[in-house]
Parts: sequence; structure tokens; C-alpha cells
Amino acid sequence: MLAWLNLILFEQERGYLMLDVRNKNFIVTGATSGIGRLLTKRLIEQGANVAFCGRSESKLNELVSEITPCDSQTFSQAFDATNFELVDHFVAKASEKLGGIDVLVNCAGANTSRSAIADLSVDDLMGLVQLNMMSPFVFMKEVYNVSMKPRGQGIVINVLSTVCGFSNEGIGAYTASKAGIDALTKVFRKEAREHGVKVCAIYPGGVDTPFRAAERPEYLDPEQVVDAILFMASQNGISSVDELVIRPIVEKNYC
Repeated sequence: MLAWLNLILFEQERGYLMLDVRNKNFIVTGATSGIGRLLTKRLIEQGANVAFCGRSESKLNELVSEITPCDSQTFSQAFDATNFELVDHFVAKASEKLGGIDVLVNCAGANTSRSAIADLSVDDLMGLVQLNMMSPFVFMKEVYNVSMKPRGQGIVINVLSTVCGFSNEGIGAYTASKAGIDALTKVFRKEAREHGVKVCAIYPGGVDTPFRAAERPEYLDPEQVVDAILFMASQNGISSVDELVIRPIVEKNYC
């Protein structure tokens, strides 16, 4: 804990903690909305080098127009994260542009199917498995093999959900897809650790972002989730924050 505290720069002028990510090289997926968008902007503001991607070209261009890289290097591409050949290409180009990847943050995801299991279509289930499980798997596999394992260091942070630990009716497809990448994350954590790579997971509860159809001000502010991700990304030395659960106090979907 003391090692982490030494990394914190208590700058109150922006209203949030400034963590030392300067000159670190990041990949952020799902950067065109919600948590991924805010995280990308915060990282660049704080001096990190960031390769970021999202599906919508117009939203990506809007984000690019809003950021001021200063001394940071940036690289961005718009593509469908379920096209795994494009994922491979993006990871290779990002590593080349930034000179290796220190931290991968898998933010991309969706919950587009809400139905009882008995009414769930195979196509809807497969669509969410492709996006929420397969895509982050391919990203972490490629970043690990291309950039982290050869250098013997790196941090993978998968943004999961508290649904991984609690079964809610009506969101079976989302729950199954998130539980799938959760299982892969836990196994990969043990496999990657011997090569100096930390594989971490953050489990947010309800967050008030455009991810939801209606505003939920009683839920977490995205800034709070981004602070937690930055905390995990700032780990150093032999310690590892493997898992972190963050939920609003109104939420009771846990044992």
C-alpha cells in the first residue's frame, strides 16, 4: 500500500487524484463512449501515451478533436472489435507506434440483449459472447504475445461487471459473456505471472453512463471507475491488485 501511495500526486485543482502514468504506453478499447472515453482523455491529460479504438468512426473523430496530446503520443483506429484480424493489426501497429505496450485496458462491451433464457436467441447470445468475451480475449492474448511477454512486464486490466458474481434474471446473455472472460482472466493471471505480467479485473456495479437507456444518478459516476482503473494501472514492484469490486451503495446484488 505504501508503494502505491508514493505514486499519488494529490492535485485537487481538477477534482480528482492524479496518478503517475506519465510516459507509460496504454491501449484502451471501447474508447468512443462511457468509461473508455473518459479513461482515454484522463490518460492523455496526465501524460500517458495512448493507442485507443472504438467501433464508431464519427465518435472516434470527435474524441480525437477534443484531446490535446501535449507531449504524449497517440494512435487511434475505428473498427469492429469482433473482427479479430483487425484487432491483431491494431495491436501490432499500436506497439510499433508507441514502442511497446505497458498497460492494456479492455473497456469495450455492451448489453444489447435483455430477455429470459427461454426466449434468448442463439444469435443474440453469440453476438454478446463475441464482443464481451472473445474480443477482450484476443486483445489480451495479442498484447501479451507481441509486447508484454518478450519484455517480461506489463499489466492487463479487464473491465468486467458485478454480474460475474451475481445472477440477475433477464440478462443471461450479458452475464454469460462477462462470466466467460472472467474465467479466462483468472486462468491467464496464473499463466502470465511467471513472465512478469499482471492480469487484473475490475468489477463495476451500476455506472451512470450512456451505456444505459435512462440516467441513473444514484449509480457510480464514471470518474470513480476511472480512478479505480488508474489505481490498478499504477501498480509497481512485486505487488498486484488482482481484483477490485466497486459498486454504488444503493446496490445490493451481492451475497
